[in-house]
Amino acid sequence: MVSKEKLRAFLVVSRGNLMLASIGHPTLGLFLGAGSLSDLLNIRVFFFILLHFTAAFFACNINCYYDYNVDKRYKKEMSSAVDMIGKRNMVVIMFFELTLAAMLLSYLFSKGFYITGFAGLTGILGAMGYSAEPIRIKRRGLASPLPIFLLYSLPLIGGWFLFKNHLDVYFILFLVGYVFMNEGFTLVNMCEDFSEDKKEGVTTWAHILGLRKTLSLAYIFSTLGTLTPLGIILKYHVENNFVLKIKETSLLVAVTISFFMIILAASDVRDITRNSENNLEDKAKEYGKKLQKWFLMTRYPLMISALLALL
Repeated sequence: MVSKEKLRAFLVVSRGNLMLASIGHPTLGLFLGAGSLSDLLNIRVFFFILLHFTAAFFACNINCYYDYNVDKRYKKEMSSAVDMIGKRNMVVIMFFELTLAAMLLSYLFSKGFYITGFAGLTGILGAMGYSAEPIRIKRRGLASPLPIFLLYSLPLIGGWFLFKNHLDVYFILFLVGYVFMNEGFTLVNMCEDFSEDKKEGVTTWAHILGLRKTLSLAYIFSTLGTLTPLGIILKYHVENNFVLKIKETSLLVAVTISFFMIILAASDVRDITRNSENNLEDKAKEYGKKLQKWFLMTRYPLMISALLALL
């Protein structure tokens, strides 16, 4: 029987707090791609969401496994959680995650959802390439954030192509805004590990561009996320012409809330450089703890907006 301590440790290495804010990843693509609510009542939707979280848990686990030495310097709760579970058990857990993912991918491919299946497979391979040696893209300078761009975009693409067979301009606008918004917040997380990464030979944008420029990019990227609600409202307006007033009002309220939540979160990122002169890394460490808050502030209003557009 698994002890409570090991279960807590698993939630730590799986970033359970961030998983609560990850529901928007698969559901946003599904809500935007589906034609009606009834379309969502399908076993393939359940399997797709299960695949997403299986891949997400695997990505977090493999990252924590290979970041063990880095985490011992600063994020000791992560390395302690690995010690509690045991490195050998971590490998066993990741093996079962990959096995389940392979079964789900086989189902999607067998049913002809090739782009969705390919998106899932690419996401898993990207997670491995980002964290695992000898590739470990995380430490390869300018290329270091590229897998994260993929990991933010692929779940939406996979959900979209579960119902559609082509892209449209509104979804592309949504996707671009959403990915840049999330990447902006993640760059803060990158900056908070500046010293620890440097000591372990991990080179990121923060080391190449410097903390101030990287944090400025974080602000620019997160602000570009305002394209996301714009994508929703354009898509809804063109396809449905605001036929029912109650839907129009509800959607406008949700989009407005979403817009302001994104701006507030982006302003939070801006405050790091605005109020700091020589202690940018300390500020990044302080503000990096807000990552879950930023994700919750931005993803849930967007998810609700997408759902309202589907009604």
